[in-house]
Amino acid sequence: MRIAVLTDIHALSGTLEPALSAARAEGFDAMLILGDLLTYGVQPAETLDLVQDAVDRDGAILVSGNHDLLYMADADAAAYAADLPDWLRESVDWTAQRVPAGAMDRFAWRKDWSQGPLFAAHANPYSFGDWRYIRSIEDAQAASPALTERGYSFGIFGHSHRMRRYDCDAATIFTLASLGQPRDDQDRTPQWAMVTLDQQQVTVASRPISFNPEDYMKAIHATSMTASTRERLCRFFA
Repeated sequence: MRIAVLTDIHALSGTLEPALSAARAEGFDAMLILGDLLTYGVQPAETLDLVQDAVDRDGAILVSGNHDLLYMADADAAAYAADLPDWLRESVDWTAQRVPAGAMDRFAWRKDWSQGPLFAAHANPYSFGDWRYIRSIEDAQAASPALTERGYSFGIFGHSHRMRRYDCDAATIFTLASLGQPRDDQDRTPQWAMVTLDQQQVTVASRPISFNPEDYMKAIHATSMTASTRERLCRFFA
């Protein structure tokens, strides 16, 4: 089984569109979008249109991330947003003003997805709403028992925005790179992944996307957000 996995799009349709085209050209049995469609980026409406097309055309499965909850009518989401730093809350507010009310609620969101020995979620194998990062072998070792307790030996997660493989004592954990906000100092290239499930084995292959960050930073600076927030958002691409 071949699974095209895209995650952490963060309102950057300029990488989502070629990633979808590349996945379709390569072929897959299932498409999985591991959440965080919005925030940080400045193409929210275009991003949601592309995701809707992926759902309609490809049967894409959407797994909710922490940023997706920010745009849903939920009291917990409001409390979560209230605790964000000012620059991030400004990005959320700017984004919310540019997508139709209820736009995120139209999707059939899932908390996680699984197939055979493979478990996938936005952040980690803990319970939904626990957004702890997996950014080191120590984090992965701590998380792997939660994976095996669910009955799985492989886990695939976004959230960290970094492509890594962690071979733990109890399980193997993969974290995936971001399409919309690179955070890996070793490789700032936007990426999606092709995951192959062959009986009881899982392999993950990165698929980089060609992208011009200079043009995108100009688009960020052209927004009405404050200069300090625009500068903070551009740091991820500089």
